[in-house]
Amino acid sequence: MSKSLVVFRCSSLSVALAAALAACQGGHDPGEAAAGATAVQSDQPAERLATLDHDRLRALASQALRDRRVHTPGGDNAVEYYLALRDKAPGDAAIATALVEFQPYVLIAAEQALARRQPEESDRLLALLSRIDDRAPALPRLRASLAGLRASLADEQTAARDAALAMHAEDQRRAQASETASVARFINAPTAAAEFDAPAAAAAPAVVREVAAALRAEPVPAGVPSTPTVASEPERPTRVSQTAAAERSLPRLLEDEAPRYPLAAMNRKLEGHVEIAFTIQPDGRVANARVVSAEPAGVFDRAALAAASRWRFESTGSAASTSRTLTFRLPKG
Repeated sequence: MSKSLVVFRCSSLSVALAAALAACQGGHDPGEAAAGATAVQSDQPAERLATLDHDRLRALASQALRDRRVHTPGGDNAVEYYLALRDKAPGDAAIATALVEFQPYVLIAAEQALARRQPEESDRLLALLSRIDDRAPALPRLRASLAGLRASLADEQTAARDAALAMHAEDQRRAQASETASVARFINAPTAAAEFDAPAAAAAPAVVREVAAALRAEPVPAGVPSTPTVASEPERPTRVSQTAAAERSLPRLLEDEAPRYPLAAMNRKLEGHVEIAFTIQPDGRVANARVVSAEPAGVFDRAALAAASRWRFESTGSAASTSRTLTFRLPKG
């Protein structure tokens, strides 16, 4: 139905219903009835309509028609006033005729509400249509459309909720991956231990500080490859000290490996020493190497442990525990 036709029908409806209303009013003064209608608020609740008398309902219905409030708003429209009048006068032919005239407009409004995806308004209008004629042919179709709309909206809400949860989980996963990568970079970077000074330690996350502490205490397995050095690299500024008594009582050192001087420590002109405790295995390899003490702490630890993993001692067939102190000194001049 075109918009112009709806407007024409609505105008015709107003005239026809006004005439029907006049027939219902009998000898009552229309002006007096209209004056009574103005005293009622436009948001009159539907459940209170049954408490209004016949004359008041006629006045409200007449005013609603003049204001073109055929089926909206809820509780203050011509359809609901006429339904209340029909409840009070079931056999009134004029009221029944008016409701029949209202029916197509309520039907169109319900279809439009469904098209706008408004389930609450659609439900209200279908309830009005059912009260006008509970056997209206369009009711089953409209009710099925309303059920489909509600199911579609529920599916959309579920999908939106699932998408939000998935996005939140992905954000958490990325944050965890970023934190893990940061810890891994801190552990694996050759100069990470040297650069982890007191100001940085105060600002670093607790998990990083814990990993750094564990790194200093955890033994390095035998066979860990050393950090490659440039062939033209000058003689390493490192001196290894060992007591004569230890040399006499322990297996003979066959392959010594001086530690690499950390670049960060060299750039900052840092010197120090690291005492490494370790076990000489029966085959002469080093195992369970760990830092006993270091000065400054955390600067030369990794270089010392890496060097210890490459030491080889005389094979004696039995294990022995010992320690060595690696001293890091910068070249003079």
